[in-house]
Amino acid sequence: MGYITNKGFINLPNYKGGNTIDKSIMYRFVISPACDKLVNYFPRFLAPNLITAIGLFCNFLGLYIIVQYIGVNKSTDTPIDDSECRWVHFFAGFMIFIYMMLDNIDGKQARRTKTSSPLGELFDHGCDSFTVGIAPLIVGCSVGINVWQLVIVFMFSSIPFYLAHWEEYFTHHLVLGMLNGPTEAECVIITLCTLTGFVGQAFWFQELPALPEAIKVFIPLEKVLLRDVMFFTMTMISLATTFGSFFAGTKRALAQKMSLTKGFSQLLPFTLFCVLEFTWLAVSPDLYTRFPVLHILSLTFIFSYLVCRCIVQRICSEDFRLFYKPLIVLILCVANSIATHKYGLLLFSEDISLITLFIVSLGFISHFTYTIIQEMCDTLHITAFTVPKEKQKQN
Repeated sequence: MGYITNKGFINLPNYKGGNTIDKSIMYRFVISPACDKLVNYFPRFLAPNLITAIGLFCNFLGLYIIVQYIGVNKSTDTPIDDSECRWVHFFAGFMIFIYMMLDNIDGKQARRTKTSSPLGELFDHGCDSFTVGIAPLIVGCSVGINVWQLVIVFMFSSIPFYLAHWEEYFTHHLVLGMLNGPTEAECVIITLCTLTGFVGQAFWFQELPALPEAIKVFIPLEKVLLRDVMFFTMTMISLATTFGSFFAGTKRALAQKMSLTKGFSQLLPFTLFCVLEFTWLAVSPDLYTRFPVLHILSLTFIFSYLVCRCIVQRICSEDFRLFYKPLIVLILCVANSIATHKYGLLLFSEDISLITLFIVSLGFISHFTYTIIQEMCDTLHITAFTVPKEKQKQN
């Protein structure tokens, strides 16, 4: 089963490359200049996609270590005792830092070796889509936000990320604001993990003074912890970014004289994904609270699949599709939970359904990754993880 249509194979060689407009102050004045220097220390035979893959591996390694040693805090007001493993916070933050730097170096290495390609663009953004799920898990375990705050951060991070690529489908520009996920959010996560390494998770469970009545309207809690304010701030930033991408995409669709019905229909797969997720959480909250990491990782794989398909359709100038097969498994899992809790019909164990979703969603994104690399390499006559010898030479 291939992922590029005949029309896409014709259009792919003519793709000129996406235009990323990064307004981030941190990126322009700190990260990018640093990476301009660092890339010169990388051997020219090291392929850009391999650099990206190493960064993604660091993300998964950081997640594995922090879940193993600290885990998700399932308490509403009690921190996890991390006095014996403070080093884990430093390690997790360092892994995110390595990913952030390699994620910026890969493109510079591609230009340095003249190996820029549509595959590299897809690979870079595809790895970023995994980080949408991994980064909240890492910082959530570090600072101790509870399981419900954790899934909200994940969902509210995924929405602006997907909308940014939906917007890019129309505008052919990926616009990153002054506060954007790839830079500022990762810097914040690195800072939070590092700070927690020094002061411990208990620091974030400090109770703040009574909030003014005007603020209590937005944070309706009797006892407000420092972590709650941090969670609220992250949520508001995600919402602001979401609305910005939504309106920009709508404006561009109208400028292209595209009907809004067609434009919004292209959001159907992701909208269905969100509706299914919120429905599942509402119907079977216990399943999520028992396996929060497995749950979010399963959804991350599906989310990454949806994002990557969106990117391929933009690169290959294909039409959006309204449905994707991984959603079938998610629909079945939600239907099973509804049948179990609302009608008393146990079709199969919910635990088994979640494990099945994890395996199948991982299988889908793995198959997509392998196949799309083959298709693009064959069409563009390039290699994915090696640099041709003639391009390794110093110009």
